[in-house]
Amino acid sequence: MVKVCILGTGKVGSHFIKECINNTGIHLIQIYNRSSKGLRLYKDLLATTQSVYELKQADIYIIALPDDAIATLDLQHVKGLVVHTSGTVSYQQIQAQQRGILYPPQSFSKEKSIHFKNIHFCLDVEFNKDRNLLEHLVTLFAASWTYLSEEQRQKLHIAAVFANNFSNRIIGIAYDLCKEHRIDFKILQPLLQETFLKTQILPPNKAQTGPALRNDEATIAKHLAQLDTTNKEIYKILTQSIQEKHNVKL
Repeated sequence: MVKVCILGTGKVGSHFIKECINNTGIHLIQIYNRSSKGLRLYKDLLATTQSVYELKQADIYIIALPDDAIATLDLQHVKGLVVHTSGTVSYQQIQAQQRGILYPPQSFSKEKSIHFKNIHFCLDVEFNKDRNLLEHLVTLFAASWTYLSEEQRQKLHIAAVFANNFSNRIIGIAYDLCKEHRIDFKILQPLLQETFLKTQILPPNKAQTGPALRNDEATIAKHLAQLDTTNKEIYKILTQSIQEKHNVKL
């Protein structure tokens, strides 16, 4: 059984806590958080602490804290593998003797459950001797994994921002337009589902459709006339991006 300590009770940390509590191959021995508020929910379940110097002995310590907090933790005294879940921070920012990465390219919300078996984890370790332990933990999650260099992980994180954060904002614009004009947003749900299902069988450039691709100037002009401020600029930039990608002759 792998002994685990989790540092952080936010969106990412809470999902790791839930997964470890419910996993028979993992013994979650302690939770750390900087504030007592984040620990209240767990105080009656297992050991908690607000001091890194009170951390119990574990095999793996998972830092699930904001990126800027990782380098502030003094974990030199810890005898175990310390990993963080960030997509952008180097493991060299971890102040510990054994360091690595356990990055889940996934969107975490406290309101929605995540099945770890559906996550493809991105791993890295400073010392090869730590690979087996980290891989064993991911195996207990029933998840898959890939080792990525720091540069690769940085690029994947940018890709994830485009794929998730930016696409969610664009869907938000569609939602706002529907709401403003008293249109049921559910009408677009089949279209959204088809859009994302296509990514599983086609590269995005093959699945692209719409007025920008066919250079439908009349429709583009009509759309732009109905938009203002930032939304108009987003429409222009995305139209330009599509046309440049597909070499549309203007």
